[in-house]
Amino acid sequence: MKSLLLTTFAALALLVSPAHSAEHAEGMMRVTFKLFNKDSTATCFLLRDGADVFLVTAAHTFEKATGESSILVLREAGEEATWKRQDKTVAIREGDRPLWTKHPHQDLAVMRVVLELPEDATLPIDAVKTDGFPCFGDPVMLLTYPARVEANGAGFPLARQAVVASFPAETMEKHPEFIIDATAWDGDSGGPVFIDAGEGKPQVVGLVTARINHVENIKSERETRKIETPMGLSKALAAPLILETIRLAKNTVDVPASGR
Repeated sequence: MKSLLLTTFAALALLVSPAHSAEHAEGMMRVTFKLFNKDSTATCFLLRDGADVFLVTAAHTFEKATGESSILVLREAGEEATWKRQDKTVAIREGDRPLWTKHPHQDLAVMRVVLELPEDATLPIDAVKTDGFPCFGDPVMLLTYPARVEANGAGFPLARQAVVASFPAETMEKHPEFIIDATAWDGDSGGPVFIDAGEGKPQVVGLVTARINHVENIKSERETRKIETPMGLSKALAAPLILETIRLAKNTVDVPASGR
């Protein structure tokens, strides 16, 4: 009986092993980074398409950023399983000319970058969902920097779990947004929404773009106040739009943004 119990506990330990169950999350974490300058803070992730590396984020984060550069918070592995933060300056404009490519109709942008990176700091482009929405009610994860918070001094993002909260009533082409039951904060825009694709690999199914608030207009004799209360819901764009934007960027002659 004692032997049977030990065997059962050992089997359960394997099933709930954090290293096993979170392998796809760690893979996504390694390619997700903070992107900021004095006027804009966001989350981004890096996709690899052949020899090209594309930085993916929400378009409004580039548009709100002033000046010609932003800081990309990379990380470098050290000794004894330690990590060091590596801030890299990347060009986002040349004068007034944006170096990013925006989706024609959606809040999504990509930018080709030239950086010295280990292979596991970029995700292959075939890890992006190629059609439609994630399934209604399915569990998803997101990696972001809520309220600009970093997990630690190395600049890792924070992971959260959610479910797909909206059932699609139209095709992705007509309405490419879906809703997740997580509260987005400033700094979350551009963060990947992803699932476990099996064999410890992530699949990107969307990208965080905005928080959904309940808006109340409170009127009194002397003033009117607008109160916005987070509803615990956020908007995300379906992943195929990322691929559309990368195809558009590849057909555009631009200057890759380099880091220093």
